[in-house]
Amino acid sequence: MATTPQLEELGDFLDPVLQVQYRGKKYQIQAVSAETGLRFQKLLAVGIKAAQQQNIDAASIELVSDAEERGFYEEVLGDTYDELMDDGATTNALKIIGSTAFLWTTQGFDSAKAFWDAGGKPQAPNREQRRTATRTRTAAAATTKPRASRSTTTTPKAKPQAKGTSGQTSSSTGTASKRTSKNKE
Repeated sequence: MATTPQLEELGDFLDPVLQVQYRGKKYQIQAVSAETGLRFQKLLAVGIKAAQQQNIDAASIELVSDAEERGFYEEVLGDTYDELMDDGATTNALKIIGSTAFLWTTQGFDSAKAFWDAGGKPQAPNREQRRTATRTRTAAAATTKPRASRSTTTTPKAKPQAKGTSGQTSSSTGTASKRTSKNKE
């Protein structure tokens, strides 16, 4: 009899809580809901488009409106937001802790830890990330027609002659015949 493969309980290997320390106190940040996490993924995608100077549609602009920004830290931090406010956290601390939680939600623990360890400063992209970004930015440009060469080598173009002067008079009747490469000598 065939057995059905089973996976471990999902919660067994996920990081259900992000722990940060501020002013000697450890704060526990719970994972956001699936709906919020998906919206944060869209928000991250809009941020990447903006950083790459791509066009952003009206719906994406609304996603990052001022109203969204005001509730962003409350949403990403959950109950920890109130705890930080009660403990008198500074604006900079709130931004760094909130951004760390956002990175944890959208990009995972390693990205969040790197941001936290850098004191809230985004890391400069490594060589591979820069290459990928360059390929991504220039992908659309690859379909455009290449520019003409700027070298000084040119092919002379034939100059058009005015009508009625295209040849020499060849007979006593005064009619002209056109020159061709065969009758040039």
